[in-house]
Amino acid sequence: MSEKRFILGIWLIERGSGRNLVARSYDRVEIDMDLIGPFLSATHTFIDKASNEELRTIDTEASRYVWEATEQLLFVMAVSKNTRVALARFLLQYALSEFLNNHIPQGEDVASVLRGWQGSPETFQSFGEFLDELVSQYEVTDESLILGKSMDCLEVYNHLFRAIMQVKTDSKTRNKLVKSIVNAMAPLTKSYPFLAQAPVDKAGIEVVNINILSGQVTYKSLRNALGELLEAVALTAKATVDNETFRNMIFDSVMPYVKRDLQRITTYAILGDVIRDLF
Repeated sequence: MSEKRFILGIWLIERGSGRNLVARSYDRVEIDMDLIGPFLSATHTFIDKASNEELRTIDTEASRYVWEATEQLLFVMAVSKNTRVALARFLLQYALSEFLNNHIPQGEDVASVLRGWQGSPETFQSFGEFLDELVSQYEVTDESLILGKSMDCLEVYNHLFRAIMQVKTDSKTRNKLVKSIVNAMAPLTKSYPFLAQAPVDKAGIEVVNINILSGQVTYKSLRNALGELLEAVALTAKATVDNETFRNMIFDSVMPYVKRDLQRITTYAILGDVIRDLF
C-alpha cells in the first residue's frame, strides 16, 4: 500500500438530516466522522438553494471533496489535490450504483429503508466493507495507475456510445438500432466475455458497468474490446439510419462531446478511432 493516500474519506449521507449511513476515513489525520456528515449535508443544501446549482466539488487548501447526489442521499469523497476528479467521480458513481442495486433489500427502496433506519452503523456494514475493498484496490501503488486508466477509458467510451444513440430517428428505427447493436456485440463477447456486463438500450451501451475491479480484465484487453465495439456500433448505426441523419448525429452529439473531453480522448488515443470509425 502506498504511504501517500489518494482517497482520504468517503461519506454516504442522508440528505436533510445529515446522518451518516456509512463514514470511512482512510487518512492518518483524524476526522470527526459524525460531525462532518451534517456539515457536508448543510453545505450541499446551502449551495443548492442559494445558487440553484448542483454542488459537484469543493476545494480546501489540502484536499478536494467530490459529490454525487440522489433525491435522498449525498455521496461524498475527499481526495488529495492531485487525484483526477473524473476518476473520483467514477468511483463514486460505481459505488453508488452498487449500493442502490445490491444493498437495498428486495421489495424496498431507499426512502423506505431510511424511514425505518434507527441510525445503527451495522445496518450498512457490508457496504462499508465494499468501500474499503474498492479503496484498497485503487490505492495499491502498482495497480492504481492501470486501474485509473481503465476507469477513465470506460467513462470516455460510455460518453461516445451515448452520443451515438442520440441520433434523431423514429421509435421503430431506434428499436431496430438497439437490436442490431446487440447482434453486433454477440461475436465480440466471445472474444471479450466482460462485454456481456454492458447493457444496451436506447440511451447507449453502459460499458461503465464492466467490473474492472476484480483484476480479471486487463487494460490492454479492455482497450481492444472498446475499440472494436466502437467500430461495430458505428458500422451498425451507418447501416440503420440514412446518411444525413448519421451526419447530423456526428456534428450535433459526438463532436460537441469530443471537444469537451478532447484531452482524455487524445490521451487514450481514441480520437483516431472516432475519426476513422465515425467519419
